[in-house]
This record gives sequence, structure tokens and C-alpha cells, in this order.
Amino acid sequence: MQDTAGGSPTQGPAPARGATPLTRAMETIKRLRAELAERRGDGPVAVVGVGLRLPGGITGLDAYWEALHEGRDLVRPLSDERKKPFAAQWADLPHRGGFLDDVFGFDAEFFGIRGHEARSLDPQHRMLLEVAWEALEDAALPPDRLSTAKVGLYAGLTNHDYEHWRDDDPEFGWILGNMPCFAAGRVSYTLGLRGPALSVDTACSSSLVTVHLARQALARGECEVALAGGVNLIVAPHMTRLMSQSGLLAPDGLCKPFDARANGFTRSEGCGIVVLKRLDDAVRDGDRIHAVIEGSAVNHDGRSTSISAPNVLAQAELIRASLDDAGLEPADIGLVETHGTGTALGDPIEMEAITEVLGRPTAGAKLWIGSAKANLGHLEAAAGIAGLLKAILSLQHRVVPPLVHYRTLNPRIDLSGTGISMPTAPEPWETGASGRHAAVNSFGLSGTNAQVILRAPDPQEDRQAVPVDGFELSAKTPEALRELAHSYHTHLDATEDAGYPDFAYTATEGRARHLHRARITAPDRTTALTALRALADGTDSRDEDAPGPYRPLPRRVVALPAYPWQRRHYAVDPPTSDASSVRH
Repeated sequence: MQDTAGGSPTQGPAPARGATPLTRAMETIKRLRAELAERRGDGPVAVVGVGLRLPGGITGLDAYWEALHEGRDLVRPLSDERKKPFAAQWADLPHRGGFLDDVFGFDAEFFGIRGHEARSLDPQHRMLLEVAWEALEDAALPPDRLSTAKVGLYAGLTNHDYEHWRDDDPEFGWILGNMPCFAAGRVSYTLGLRGPALSVDTACSSSLVTVHLARQALARGECEVALAGGVNLIVAPHMTRLMSQSGLLAPDGLCKPFDARANGFTRSEGCGIVVLKRLDDAVRDGDRIHAVIEGSAVNHDGRSTSISAPNVLAQAELIRASLDDAGLEPADIGLVETHGTGTALGDPIEMEAITEVLGRPTAGAKLWIGSAKANLGHLEAAAGIAGLLKAILSLQHRVVPPLVHYRTLNPRIDLSGTGISMPTAPEPWETGASGRHAAVNSFGLSGTNAQVILRAPDPQEDRQAVPVDGFELSAKTPEALRELAHSYHTHLDATEDAGYPDFAYTATEGRARHLHRARITAPDRTTALTALRALADGTDSRDEDAPGPYRPLPRRVVALPAYPWQRRHYAVDPPTSDASSVRH
């Protein structure tokens, strides 16, 4: 059966009149690639949830975008408190980096973990637990409602600094808390996720490799939902000493990607996790979609100057493979969020591969370049996911943030005739001059390289107003419930009236149900604000006897404040307070 445009339902629209033979051929190739991808189940993947912890106290996408847009440098000195267990060893080392505020705080009781066990857990494993929970909350997919779904967990990490805290005769529990395999295994066990659970270590590319692996698992039907990301914490000085001796670290503590002054990177901490679903499933389920992943690729440098030296041929092959996987052409890429470490060797090689494959010979065409490391420093195993989240934000806002610390192009890089631009201030992303997709690079010191290509989601239909009876909120403790009420009040107070049904749905259906609950009858936003304020202030505004469930609301997921963790400090005693005898 033919449609009115002259094509068939499976073929899509015919090429526009006046198209050249070349453009008609390219449209046919794209259509055939899309049909092949659909038949093998290898279609686009939606990012439906995000959890993150980044330097500068960043715990959400809005705060991350604000820091990027303003061009903030989030690198700072390591605090005396953090240096204290190994103070003598830190004394002669670079100690500027993108450090988190609290790496030993953990809400062990929330996850049913006893204090002794919590102290034996690598803080990276603890952070993965909390951030994975926050990512599922952001997706409005609480773990207690995923019991029948196959949910995969892919965690990238490479540092094991907490090993330097153990004594010479550790208990078996130390193994369960520190071996890399338990990073993913513990999250899946604790949250009851029954899909694949993999800990991935390819050094700096680890977290972006997890996204590629999760995408493959979704395509093969190994899971219906997948969590992918990585974590990096610096809780001992030993790796910093080795990196300093190698000359990889910038003496001034600044990461200056592609700049003539580039002389190394800065070590940093962070964690990021994305929740992924097949795009068709996400649309069917009414999920909020942050971005759409259309292609990815992973390869290795092979034989190069040394095992840790980058290979321009391999990087160029990676970009071509990722484009082919997405069914795209070089002109479709408008932004490359680079690996961009700010090293004298790595930057020119990466840019050579980008210019070779993605360079713009057409006058007026533009390709933007970014690197989150300029703001955050190098998050190592979590660097790729930090870059992916930055690309998502650039796509959402259609703005390219400034490349912090960029002043003069590295003389070993030639961008003439390539259309490549380094933004020194926020730049509008005009898709007429630039492609509408973003590519994210992440290259590992191990030689394993990864790239992911993504685009902004399609616009959502206008939402009709729906009546609301009220909503529910709950927490593990009364104190956490009051804190949650306070954060919800602050959030809802800044929300327009039209957003109240979305708030009510997400608060009630998109969060796990805990022991301490408040059922609030509120047909409008004003009533809801009054009730939340009373609950936050300790006045009993709960509606425990409300008859039956609330009126069902359509699935409308919005960002809400994360669960208010009730953290306590958990750490074993360092092996000795005498720095001269601390193991190296």
C-alpha cells in the first residue's frame, strides 16, 4: 500500500524534489541503516534518569549547568582534614584537585548495612549505592517497583585507595567491601536488581565503556533497564605520588585542554550514573527523556609508542565506527565533548583524529569543542560520564559552555580550514551551521577508547491540566521525612501552578515507599505548600486516615529533590599515625 508521498510505510518519505543523486543516495543509505538497526533490535537508547556528585558541591543537573555556563574552575586544595591520615606523605605532593566535600559520609542504615560492615566498604562502593538510588529516583523508577524487571548495573572504577587503610590482617568482610567485582555486585544485591552486574576497569574510559556495554545489553534483551556510570575517589596519596613522578600532573593544578600552556591534568573526584531504556520503551512508558543515544563504539589503540600512549589511527577509527553505528555523517556532529586532558601528547593526537574525520571543509560550517576537565579536573574512571552529562546539558540548552583556561591554541594543533571552534564564552548552538548531535570521547590509559553519540529528545506534546487529590511522601526516619518535606516545599514554591500534577505524580509514584509516610490531601499547589511547611516545621499535617488511594494521575516525571540522606562518618582507622611507617 502506497502513501501519498510516493513511499511506503516501511520506506519513509521520498527524497525532496530537486535533490541531487548524491543526496538521494545518502537518504537511502540512512533509511536502510535505520531499518537494519530496527530489525536487529539495536535502536536508539533513552537516558531517563541521572544521578551525580561532582566537585563544587554539585549534586544535580541544574547546578552542573550553572557551573559550566559560568565557566567556573572547581579545582581547590585538598582540605587538611582529608590529608590528616597521611599528612606527611601529602606534604610534598600536588594537592590541588576537584575534591568532593564528604567522601566518608554514608547513610548505612537506609541500606540496612551495619556500622562495622559500612566501615569496611570502599567509599566508592558506598557512593555508587547512593548515586544509583538517586538516578532511579530521577527516572521515577524506585527499586521496590522494579522487582519483576531485568535491571542491569554497569559500574566503572579503577582506583582502590581504601586498600591503604586496611591493617595487615583484615577480616573476610574487607574483601567483600573492597574487591572491584563487589562494586557492581553490592549495588545490584542491595537494590534487588536481577539483570547483569559488571564492574568495569579500562582506566580513564571506564564509565563511558559502561554506557556502551549497557546499550548493547538493552539491544540484546539482557535487561529492560540499565544503570551505567562510574566513580572515582582519592582517599590516599599513593596514586598521586606515582602520577606526579610520571609527569602527568599539571604543576599549577590547572587542566588546560588544547591550550599552548597545557602541561598535564589535575586529579579529581566524582560519581555519575545514567538510567537507560530502549527509546521505544521509554516513549511507551511515558518516561521523561534527558537525551537519546544513537551510537557508540569501543576499540583499543593496539600497538603504539607505548601501552599508555594514544594512537591517532585508532581514535579516528573509533569516531568512524561510532558514526556508522548511529547511521550518521560527520556533518551531523555539532559538538565534540573531548577527552581533553590538557597533556602535551594527548591533546594534539585527539584533535588530529577529530579534524581528520569530523573537520568541516564547507565555509560557515562549525564544530564546537568542549572538555569538562577544564572545569572539574580529571575524574579518571568517572571522566566519561561527566563528559556525557555535560553533552546532555549542552543539547538541552542548545548552548556550548566556555572552555575554561583556553587562551591560545597549542602550536602542535592546526585547525585551519576545519571549521573547529573553541568557545571562550557561552555560545549558541545553531544547528543550521552545526550538526544537531553531540559526540563524547573518553580514552583510557589502558588503551581502551570509547565514544558515544547522542541528540536531544523530540519535543513533548502539550500536557492538559488534570485534577489532583493530593500526594504522598515517605522516608526511613522521621527526621528524613521532615527534611524531605522542607526540600519539597522549596522546590514546589518555585514551580508554577501548572506543574503541580507532575509534582504530585512524581512524589507519589516515582519514589520508594518507606516506613514513615505523610499522606497529604491538597487539590492545588497553595494547599500543598501549606501542608509541606507544617510537616517540615514539625506540625502534624499527615492524613493517615485518608480513604483509599489518590485519583490516578498520568505518568508525568519531573525532577524533584533527592532523598535526604542521614549520613554518618564511616572509616577504619588508618594503618598508623606515624607517617614514616605508612606503607607505600
